[in-house]
Amino acid sequence: MSSSPAPPLDAALFEVLRNRLWAINDEAVDAIVAVSGSPIATEGNDFNSGILTASGEVALAGPYVLVHAAALGQVVRYVIDQFGEDPGIGPGDMFITNDTYVGAPHQPDVMVMAPVFRGDRLIAWCGSCVHQNDVGGPVPGSITVGATSIYEEAVPMAPTRIVEAGELLADVEQEYLGRSRTPELNRLDLMGQIEANRVVERRINGLCDRYGTDTVVAVLDGLIDRTEAAVRAGLVSLPDGRWRHRGLVEHDGIDDRVYEIGLTMTKRGDTLHLDFTDASPQAPALINTSRAITSSYTMAAVMTVLGYSLPWTPAAFWRIMEVDTTPGTIVDCLWPAGMSMGVTAAGQEVRTAVNVCLSRMFDASDDPDVHSQILASCVSGSFTQTISGTFDHGRNFSAMLLDGLPGGSGARWGGDGPDTGGYLTSPAGLCTNIETNEQHYPVLYRYRRERPDSGGPGQWRGGVGVEHTYQLHRAAGPVTSTVFAHGQQPPTAAGVVGGEPGMQHTGIYERSDGTIEVPPPKQVGELAPGDLYANLCGGGGGVGDPLDRDPVAVEHDVAEGLVTEAGATRDYGVVVGDGHATQALRASRRRERIGRDPAPPLDEPPAGRRLSSTVVLADRHYLCRRCGHSHGPTTKPLVSLLTLARSPVDERTSWPSARPGADRFELRRLFCPACAVQVDVQVALADAPLLETAELIED
Repeated sequence: MSSSPAPPLDAALFEVLRNRLWAINDEAVDAIVAVSGSPIATEGNDFNSGILTASGEVALAGPYVLVHAAALGQVVRYVIDQFGEDPGIGPGDMFITNDTYVGAPHQPDVMVMAPVFRGDRLIAWCGSCVHQNDVGGPVPGSITVGATSIYEEAVPMAPTRIVEAGELLADVEQEYLGRSRTPELNRLDLMGQIEANRVVERRINGLCDRYGTDTVVAVLDGLIDRTEAAVRAGLVSLPDGRWRHRGLVEHDGIDDRVYEIGLTMTKRGDTLHLDFTDASPQAPALINTSRAITSSYTMAAVMTVLGYSLPWTPAAFWRIMEVDTTPGTIVDCLWPAGMSMGVTAAGQEVRTAVNVCLSRMFDASDDPDVHSQILASCVSGSFTQTISGTFDHGRNFSAMLLDGLPGGSGARWGGDGPDTGGYLTSPAGLCTNIETNEQHYPVLYRYRRERPDSGGPGQWRGGVGVEHTYQLHRAAGPVTSTVFAHGQQPPTAAGVVGGEPGMQHTGIYERSDGTIEVPPPKQVGELAPGDLYANLCGGGGGVGDPLDRDPVAVEHDVAEGLVTEAGATRDYGVVVGDGHATQALRASRRRERIGRDPAPPLDEPPAGRRLSSTVVLADRHYLCRRCGHSHGPTTKPLVSLLTLARSPVDERTSWPSARPGADRFELRRLFCPACAVQVDVQVALADAPLLETAELIED
């Protein structure tokens, strides 16, 4: 069908149509929720939708699980490449997949994409991704603890046409649903995703009727181009340099091995290079991510941390960054490695690494407005659980509980992190209401409350997490319980700018005879009627030296139940209700850090090129911005010139030592040897070298 020439796309018209397209994308989400019967979707918002250009660039993403929307483009481009010519793609077609090697975040994330035609002209794509209760495999819930390859997980379904010319293909639907233990719920989600695509197709065609097809296409392209230009302009204003972070994932579902994920982020001009080639070899299954998923997590983190004030247009952020990985590693696994937990293992550490490196880049800027973008990591991973079994009236159930989601969010420069704020890259994600879980599953909650002391200490405190306990009841017998987490022993919610990591999380079984069991971070176990299960969520990372926190703010946190009196003394050097004792204790802590009386602060930082809040470069030397002390020449690594203190990872909570192996990890605090300001905090394997985290590139 031919279209009339598009009218001039002035700023007002662009804004009208841009916002209308956002509303259409939200309407697609409404369709999914209206049709779905799964609490994961209707209560937890564990989904997302997007609108793409005809070539498969994601122009709009909903504010839900951003990795879902980021992955849509990779899957659509695969469909175009594989099927565009033979057998072809036509109006009314839709494609389904949960293939992690193509782009689905993990096998329970099912994606349904559809082309949008205007007559015989392909003008756009749309699609959604929804986490399903179960997509098959040997373990209910499809998070396959104990798998040694993807053949022992839910085998993914390659992109397949499921709707042709508007008609649902019954044989393909049967093939998809036949894999699941919860086919009724999966079918409702599928119907919701299909209807969501039809809503977008109708609405976009309605826009074309009113404004012209070329105008609508131009708005999609223009949204990407304009956002890209804004991102590049922001990057140019930031310092060039390299920043590093190393994340840790313990236990692969078989052995309690530790896998490392290293990132070196280089910023030059208006581009970012994110190098993940320093990563451990891939695990047999479970915790890996493919290159596609790693790229999606990277983009989602860049979009939220670097571009939170810009339109969330994934394609624009893809254009300004390059991602490198090494095939055969935990972040670029090769067939037949499994990935059923990758989104809450390696994927979370990818996101955290990007978050931390971007914040270190912001900290190197001289612009105070940029400092407001400094953000510590939110909770990384969680003690997520799937349960399956039979009610006492005979009905079967299988579900993933979302109780692990409301961990703490990271602090920012100038403000504490949101308590129970959840994941950075799932802004609209939710934890299912207690009443909903009790309605659908044989559980009875004892409590859901905030977990004191779980937020990472800092000048600005990380958000605290939640803790829940429920009792199994109304079950016909034992229930299969699969827990999957990382960060049970090493803290994984990183602090920045001298802030501390958030507290670790854990799961706890209390048997009906009073016995306490702490499972490993990955386990398939059993709950018997009358047993209790507790989920203690971790907190977000802190920003800045905890001894710089206003004692009034600490005492307010104590009054609110967010910090205990013991935690105030241990983490912040605050004696509640006694200002003189607080002052004396903090002075003592600073002396302990460096073994002598600290140097007084300067009225103004010394002149030079800012490396961070605590270090400046001048005359090829590192100087402390607080006291002016010269650490030494820039020919040496800065970390080798600072005072180092090592601590066990169970100093704030004893739960990491409830299982063997906590001594493999340690906290490393680095101080100015003159004034004792805390420069950095690293979580590392005890035998690993110190990490040089920041390096500016000479002009």
